[in-house]
Amino acid sequence: MKYFICVFLILSSLITAQSGGTISFPDARSVAMGSPNAITSTGVHSIVANPANLAFQKSTVEISTLFPIPSINAFTGNDFMSFNDLEYYFGGVNDANGNLVGRYLDSSEKEILLSKFGNKNNIQFNTAINLFSASVFAGKDIGSFGFSINDIIGQKTNLPKDLIDLGINGNEIGRAYSLADFQLSTSYLREYDFTYARDFSYLLDDIFKSFSAGITFKVVNGFAYSEIQKINTKISTLEDHSILIENDFKAKIAISPDFGIEWDFDKSKKKQNISPFLKPAGTGFGINLGFAAQIDSIWGLALSITDIGSVNWNTDPVTFESKGSFLITDIIDSTLTDSLNKYLEPTGHYSDGFSSSLPTALRLGASFRLDKFLDKGDFPGEMLIVFGFNQGFNNSLNNTTVPLFALGFEWKPASIIPIRSGFTFGGFNGFAWSFGFGIDTNIFEINFASADILSVLKGNDTKIAQFTVGTRWKF
Repeated sequence: MKYFICVFLILSSLITAQSGGTISFPDARSVAMGSPNAITSTGVHSIVANPANLAFQKSTVEISTLFPIPSINAFTGNDFMSFNDLEYYFGGVNDANGNLVGRYLDSSEKEILLSKFGNKNNIQFNTAINLFSASVFAGKDIGSFGFSINDIIGQKTNLPKDLIDLGINGNEIGRAYSLADFQLSTSYLREYDFTYARDFSYLLDDIFKSFSAGITFKVVNGFAYSEIQKINTKISTLEDHSILIENDFKAKIAISPDFGIEWDFDKSKKKQNISPFLKPAGTGFGINLGFAAQIDSIWGLALSITDIGSVNWNTDPVTFESKGSFLITDIIDSTLTDSLNKYLEPTGHYSDGFSSSLPTALRLGASFRLDKFLDKGDFPGEMLIVFGFNQGFNNSLNNTTVPLFALGFEWKPASIIPIRSGFTFGGFNGFAWSFGFGIDTNIFEINFASADILSVLKGNDTKIAQFTVGTRWKF
């Protein structure tokens, strides 16, 4: 159906003009234990998760750089279709001449394909890269200082089932298809974090063995952001086979001038100037607050509230919108369908600035040292058990209001090779089994983790792909 193709092309054109995301991603050690990073983040990795942990840094100086391996947290996936399904239904087939062509689906295959979709079908892509981090322990009476630079890219899409049904089966007579649940948001941010933490054990020495508090100030540069604010579009096929389209669409976009994007409504020439330091399209500020306590040598507690703040997009923001109704009486009439294409195309114009929220979240954690609880000779090595709870306060990019519970373990049969695992319930992925390990020397540390080892074991039958690696130097 030509209308569906037209809508798909319009939405795709918006998608290709954007790239996105923002969050303080957990480090590899935390990911391996289910991401209870309020209690598990340490040293430079605590800057974005719980700044209070920086006060207990064991090394005088810690540095994380792009060399030899950068610290990266990457995720892509959906909640409705495996990679094998994507390949089967959309990968095409070879015809008799060996040419790749589209796959023809019979009625039963269409039913199977449609059954894989729910009312809302989430697709996500997130990547965070730590460009540089450094922390210094200046002494118990002075405190610890930290600095971090992170690039964060992400995208979140929700596809309404009506849109999928329309694309697979075409329009049924007497039925209305709504695109109101369609969501698309993307962003590309760089945050500069400045952290201070101090040991305040002397204030509560009758309650805790140790107690610290920390704060991280964030300066955020936004290089790209886009969001569909509304798409109250409905497609109805009437009894006389005519098609009524009621359209109400609005999207906001802001992109760094250095990308050189030229809009159809602006005839001025734009110069592309791609570099590691792009001119921001938006700026903002944020705060992380954290507390950490050690009750005794066995039990520890932690609390942090991260990413309190927003980004204001004020550099040439653009709004695309279209609104109205259109009746197609003959889909074969090229005059009508050409008019439809022109009618549905959103009209763009420069607009007032707007803001986007950072992914504010509450993080709680508790730790238990099993080896110290038992008699020293009864357990081989060190065993840390951690409990975590994360609660997002908004549904901005890389955040969710679905709570996440985590139970994690770290076993060090030898101090140089820690082995970690964990289980999570809730959050983006529901139930997941995480796993990871590291190599920890006196000077250099590297950790690897997967947030869901089951997805790795499933191969292409999985719906997600996620990997985290983290490194740091210790002096």
